[in-house]
Amino acid sequence: EAEKALGERTAFFAKVMGIDYGRITVRNQKTRWGSCSAKGNLNFNWKLTLMPNELLDYVVVHELAHRTEMNHSRNFWRIVEQVLPDYQERRRRLKEMSNKL
Repeated sequence: EAEKALGERTAFFAKVMGIDYGRITVRNQKTRWGSCSAKGNLNFNWKLTLMPNELLDYVVVHELAHRTEMNHSRNFWRIVEQVLPDYQERRRRLKEMSNKL
């Protein structure tokens, strides 16, 4: 179920952003919600499926943005903001929810 949900949202936002990616892996990560490898493979924490959709979407867009910028520079955040203008609020809420899980 987690693979299906994350796969669908990733495909949707990749198309919106004009970005490609490799394979998607869903894991039980202890300290990360997602990651992006240099080869373009994406890893997501299965617990994202317990989150509201807007927070799951934030993590997906965040990781896809790393396909263009493999850092957290201003350019990276501009990419995220183009897709999710309210990304800062989503990021804040994700941190709050992280403390609860």
